[in-house]
Amino acid sequence: MASKIVSNLFWIFAFFCFLLFIQTDDSPHSTDSFPELKHPVEDQKISDNFPQFALTYDLVLYAQTDEDKLSAIDLALKTAKKVGYKDSDILRSLHLKAAKIHESRWHFVYALQSMNFAQSLIYDKKIERRMARLREYLNQVEAERSLNDDYIATKGTGPAKSFRGKVLVAYVFIDDGLKTRWSNKDKQRTKIVLNSVQGWQEDRAREYNITDIEFINKSFVASRNPTLKKPKSISFKSSNEEIDLYVQAVARSLGASSIGEFIETQTVKARAEQGVVILHSNLNERSFANRCGFTHRQKVFKNGHYETKLISNCKDEYVMLMEQVKHNRWDKMHYAQAHEVMHVFGAADLYNIKNASDYAVTDIMNFQSKNLAHSRVEPITAFAIGWRYRPPEAPFQVLEK
Repeated sequence: MASKIVSNLFWIFAFFCFLLFIQTDDSPHSTDSFPELKHPVEDQKISDNFPQFALTYDLVLYAQTDEDKLSAIDLALKTAKKVGYKDSDILRSLHLKAAKIHESRWHFVYALQSMNFAQSLIYDKKIERRMARLREYLNQVEAERSLNDDYIATKGTGPAKSFRGKVLVAYVFIDDGLKTRWSNKDKQRTKIVLNSVQGWQEDRAREYNITDIEFINKSFVASRNPTLKKPKSISFKSSNEEIDLYVQAVARSLGASSIGEFIETQTVKARAEQGVVILHSNLNERSFANRCGFTHRQKVFKNGHYETKLISNCKDEYVMLMEQVKHNRWDKMHYAQAHEVMHVFGAADLYNIKNASDYAVTDIMNFQSKNLAHSRVEPITAFAIGWRYRPPEAPFQVLEK
């Protein structure tokens, strides 16, 4: 009996060892292949000959947060270059420490850059294999990278013109009683995620000195209306006609003829300056947004000459959120909410622009970070949503349409 128990325990242990092996060896998110920071072998000699570098290296060793570590590593590497410190082993360990932090955040472009620097100092086959896996992963997630050449901002259009002031968020839970159902617990969890996302948005806005954002959150339920056919579930791949019919059916169940009429009415009621409608189906599909563009141009006489003014009469913009409310999908749901809302305020995707693979790589509209806290709103997106007056320098053309 005892031998049977020992045998069973052995096989359970072997199984978990196997799981650990495949996770650390195959996952592009594993950072187990990185060595820890090396302490200088000749501390006194370094302190005597390179006191500035020794000081900055100590800052790295004793930094408490990853953010502080990255700042200290950057300072240490710059100081090493300035004072001529060239110990390859120590410098390599700094680059690999930075790579480990970047990879843990899913900032794989930065991780590869740091690993490249480390490899140029001391080549390591394990690191090279790690880099190969990351490149393969990036190739997969960048399948749409070459779809567009230009960036098209649509700032100042639709019910969500500029991401500032009083912002009504009309959150619509689509409940068809069959495929996409909502319990009270799931609704509450979704509202908690929304509040967290809005806190992140306010923090990012303050980086551009925007401090006047005030969210007004209202929730609605779009359920089966006996006078209408039950709307069928849709996806990102559905035709425009199918999506339009679906959204129109949802609007009617909310007592409006269109989603534009619905959000316009609710924005007036809330006395808000901007209006956003989020249609949330509790499905595991790809989320998307329908944003308004400029509908026509008008010549206006201003400052002694004629200028072309872009005008938009579009109202039917919305976020179609299709994320399941599950504990193992919180990171994805945070990202999807934040990413799609930026669209209706005028921001375009960066992940499908040919020359943006190394540009603004931590921006919410480019690559997904592991946690929303590590995603940024870079100047290109800040311009599109009204947080910045002029577009920044970019390796692609920035248009307004």
